[in-house]
Amino acid sequence: MRLSDIGERAAIDRMADIYGMVTLDDCAAIDDGDDLILVTSDIVNEQSHFPPGTSPWQMGWFVVAVNLSDLAGKGARPLGVLLSLGLPASIDASFLDGFADGAHACTDRYGTAVIGGDTKEMPSVALCGMAIGRMSRDAYMPRDAAEPGDLVCVTGMLGRAGAALQYLADGSDEAALHDLLHVEPRIFAGRALADTHVVHASMDISDGLAASLYQLARASRCGFAIDADKVPLASRASLEHGLYHGGDYELLFTVPPDAYDRVSEALRETGCPVSRIGEATSNRLLLRRDGATVPLEHRGYEHFSGRGKTL
Repeated sequence: MRLSDIGERAAIDRMADIYGMVTLDDCAAIDDGDDLILVTSDIVNEQSHFPPGTSPWQMGWFVVAVNLSDLAGKGARPLGVLLSLGLPASIDASFLDGFADGAHACTDRYGTAVIGGDTKEMPSVALCGMAIGRMSRDAYMPRDAAEPGDLVCVTGMLGRAGAALQYLADGSDEAALHDLLHVEPRIFAGRALADTHVVHASMDISDGLAASLYQLARASRCGFAIDADKVPLASRASLEHGLYHGGDYELLFTVPPDAYDRVSEALRETGCPVSRIGEATSNRLLLRRDGATVPLEHRGYEHFSGRGKTL
């Protein structure tokens, strides 16, 4: 049996069983008195993540941003980022300058810094980031505590990355390349949400809204009913892009109905839009659309499976 037969999620579950990991989340959480130290890692590469025309600057920004996005999903303050670069020996040395400038721009934007890493020779560009954060233990926003009756909410607009990929498939488009790669991790919004102490469950949306809802439902042992007409869509994006295409890196979270106004105000102060798109239920994942209720399809971006391939 090959990895292509089981897909990324089953591969993660398989290793987690061996490691004895009971709860899977965006970050590892390490006790530190009244605080938690959060650690996360993410790998990107030129085959899966970077279309032709991607600049070294964009690669640097992107690998930092997707790692910081995991911290944002928990509400942590970034402490530092480590970057490891796998590069062909034939690549022009100027790549390093552009890459470092992009990575530095992203860490500077979110109040942190690159603090170390590694460089090795590889046949193609592969970049591994690790982000470290800290937060108060009692403000931590897990994946596994959504409750039936909670409102389901998302930040920002969805489908931007999926629409960008569609435009890129039709030819070179600088605006689409920017939309795909200039990820803005919701660090400030995540911290504001955590400070309210009312969020039941939270994660970032990296593999598509539907895939993320299934991950949240599995962790929390609940279901969700989503209203198609309430899913906020980016310019040029369709509902298909918003539901089933990865790369948006917005936040998906649940709150009790009576806490929504408090959460909305906290996010407004950071300049981050928020939308209510449905509610948590006791079981099943459903999509309400055009007067009908149908099962929400379980699909989105998944490595190894060939589903939702980036390029």
